[in-house]
Amino acid sequence: MHKSKIIIRDLFCLLALLYIPNSDAALLVSEREIEIESEKAWEQMKMSLPISRDLSKRTQVNCIAKKIIRQLDEPFVDEDWEIEVFENPGVNAFAMPGGKLGVYTGLFTIASNQDELATVIGHEIAHVTNKHSYERAKREMRTRVGTTIGMAVIAGNMSNRQIRSQSDIYEMNNQINAVNTMSQILSTYGLNLPFNRKQESDADKTGLRLMAEAGFNPFASLSLWKKMQEDSNRPNLEFVSSHPSSDTRIKGLSSQLSDALKLYNAVERKPRCSF
Repeated sequence: MHKSKIIIRDLFCLLALLYIPNSDAALLVSEREIEIESEKAWEQMKMSLPISRDLSKRTQVNCIAKKIIRQLDEPFVDEDWEIEVFENPGVNAFAMPGGKLGVYTGLFTIASNQDELATVIGHEIAHVTNKHSYERAKREMRTRVGTTIGMAVIAGNMSNRQIRSQSDIYEMNNQINAVNTMSQILSTYGLNLPFNRKQESDADKTGLRLMAEAGFNPFASLSLWKKMQEDSNRPNLEFVSSHPSSDTRIKGLSSQLSDALKLYNAVERKPRCSF
């Protein structure tokens, strides 16, 4: 086999190994390292995205989030959660490992009351408590490691040989492009796609329980997802693009309502986060 083909084959195997969730390579990334990466990304977001100065929106989001966070188990309940509202027309929200929660002001154009907002916030926090975000972050970090190692292998290989012609340069560029292409493919299928169907279902179920335990009406989850579904073609509806809504999803939420309503009705003092 041609030497360049052997190198590309070996690089592909290396990147694939780094992407296997249960492989020893996956253990190279600790949860604390992921939290550090999340903190860096969070600080960059706060520097690049304008912070909302709407006191009503900020107060409401903080009120809802803190009520839900109180329902979490350790260690999540004891984390120093940082909650921020970003001035952005996108209909979106997100939670990150390490206790970071961000909400775009555009979400208020769809979620019209505290219970609908609690549906989204509970769902996003559930992704963190169920450690769905960790797996996505690990995939991203493994891609970075794989690409870096791949480039180092190519550099080492080329340093051990003399570049005698334009074809040698062409071959080196092909190898570099191969690594980049593989990295992009693995990133697309492992990171850039939304959470998988099971993770979404788990986050729906956990989020519904969390909002109900906090005293938010779980029926609002149905009204919110129906509005998301009806406005699915609306510009800036980022939440639907990364959290697909469907009849199946709404039916899944409906099947959980009985238990959620019991939790909701057991809360004597319902929160008042609307201002």
